[in-house]
Amino acid sequence: MRILLFSGKGGVGKTSLAAATGLQLSKLGYRTLVMSVDPAHSLADAFDLETGLFDAKTSDPYTINDNLAIHEVNIQLEIKRHWREISTYVVSVLRTTGISDVEAEELAILPGMEELSAMMYVNQYRSAGRYDVMILDCAPTADSWTGTGPAEPRA
Repeated sequence: MRILLFSGKGGVGKTSLAAATGLQLSKLGYRTLVMSVDPAHSLADAFDLETGLFDAKTSDPYTINDNLAIHEVNIQLEIKRHWREISTYVVSVLRTTGISDVEAEELAILPGMEELSAMMYVNQYRSAGRYDVMILDCAPTADSWTGTGPAEPRA
């Protein structure tokens, strides 16, 4: 399975390009999933679907055509759904370093838990072999940079 990531600044067309790429790949016969992991979803808009479509059924892909499905991941629900599995794994890794159980549980709340939860779906779909191509419409990269101006290259 191929995994394509569409990332970059907000407003540059990541969702539009992810949707168009998914549509073209489906027309070429590839079983394709376009998955939005951006909390400000607009994937349904790209396919002119009702935005409330995903409010109740965020854990299942929505079929667009025979070879194309889209999935807008509700990150907050997924963190709650996968929290036990994720935290158990992180705690077990931390324990191997000699950290106490209490400290390991406190340290298991890490930055990036939202992304890790979304990656649980990537692993699930990869294991199932349901798709030939998975396209991830990522959150703006600006969300991961905390500076006040443009990033400067380091010498």
